[in-house]
Amino acid sequence: MWITFVCMAQVFGLLLLFLWGRSRYANVLKGQLYPFRIKMLLPYSYLLVDKFNLIEKWPDLTAKIYHKLITLYGRSFAAQGTKWFYAEMISASTLCLMTLTFLSVLAGGDGSLLSFGALLSAIIPLLMVRDLDIQIRKKQQLIILELPEVLSTIVLLVNAGETVNQAWIRCVEARPHKSDTPLYKELAQAVHELQMNISFTKVMEDFSKRCALHEVSLFTSTLLLNYKRGGHDFAVSLHSLSLDLWQRRKSVSRTLGEEASSKLVFPMVLIFVVVMVIVAAPALLMMEQ
Repeated sequence: MWITFVCMAQVFGLLLLFLWGRSRYANVLKGQLYPFRIKMLLPYSYLLVDKFNLIEKWPDLTAKIYHKLITLYGRSFAAQGTKWFYAEMISASTLCLMTLTFLSVLAGGDGSLLSFGALLSAIIPLLMVRDLDIQIRKKQQLIILELPEVLSTIVLLVNAGETVNQAWIRCVEARPHKSDTPLYKELAQAVHELQMNISFTKVMEDFSKRCALHEVSLFTSTLLLNYKRGGHDFAVSLHSLSLDLWQRRKSVSRTLGEEASSKLVFPMVLIFVVVMVIVAAPALLMMEQ
């Protein structure tokens, strides 16, 4: 009976806070750009983040999330995005707790399901923070896979007589089909800054910070050290760096292939077990007869 009361209290409290948050933050929520997966509970969770000042109460966690969001989405998004991420964590935890509470009511008041729901709700935020690391790793791998192609294109254009700025712009414009990939999003941002007459040095520094990757830092450093001098030395430096990046790309491709092979182990074992059951079942039935 008490579990049913807890479930009803959760639903009533959630509905009340949802309506309060929707009326208070309607304009803020319309303008949000965060890629939410649980938009339904956004007014409720954003209200809790704002009312309890969670950003200020947990500075260590806030700083960690902020730096991860900078790597994923850029500095301009990270400040507000941190607050949205807190709201997303609360939404996920609340949804998990309410689902397991409801299942506990259906199971006739099983308290173990409610306890498991409370435990899982506490773990979900940690898993979501860890998921940011996985997203960053995937983004960096994609950048490493694409960077050698970009550098090779720039080398060809520079050898053909283009300036570094124009080579950079043409490199992006020649690949509109890759506009959604992590590297080309950052390249497009850099091209936009170049077209706004921002200095090449500033554009390269910002590009390197947004990518937050050693290979990109090496790439931009080589460009900044050699592009003013130009000539044969510049082309040689870029060609040497291109060879190094291609080797790095091979290493990442090999790692991704090994990860894909390891993911196939469980399906293969499962198929093996199914085949063994299919083969052994007739023999066992014959032995029982």
